[in-house]
Amino acid sequence: MVKKLLLLSLVTSFLAVGCVAFPEDGGGYYDGRYDQRNDRRYDRDDDRYERERNQQRWEYQQRQKRLELDRKKRDLERRQWEQNRHKQSDWERRKHEQQHQLEQRKKAAQQNRKKSSDWERKKRDLEQQRKSREKRSDNRRDHNDPRGHNRRD
Repeated sequence: MVKKLLLLSLVTSFLAVGCVAFPEDGGGYYDGRYDQRNDRRYDRDDDRYERERNQQRWEYQQRQKRLELDRKKRDLERRQWEQNRHKQSDWERRKHEQQHQLEQRKKAAQQNRKKSSDWERKKRDLEQQRKSREKRSDNRRDHNDPRGHNRRD
């Protein structure tokens, strides 16, 4: 009888282990997990989770893209502002140089006019001196000429 009992316990344990080892044959062993083949609600919940996750990922990517675009826009605006400021300072520098050159030309022209007017005045003075000397010399000749004739006649 002990042999029968031992043989019966071995067969029972072998059958129990066999059912646990091969549950896909529908041997009736339930391990506490959902059977995904029969529960459609589980699939829908899984899809909803994936959709929410994909939606969050998309929103995150959109925020990142927006932030990157904003950063690039600020960089572009800053570069343009720097270029405009540089152009403005160059324009002001050139304008200042042109004004300085214009003032120098005016000064040089004024000095040239003064020199030429001084030269003209000096020339007139010399001409007047020459004429007055000639007149005096003519007057002396007229007084010294016994005939009383003017040589110019």
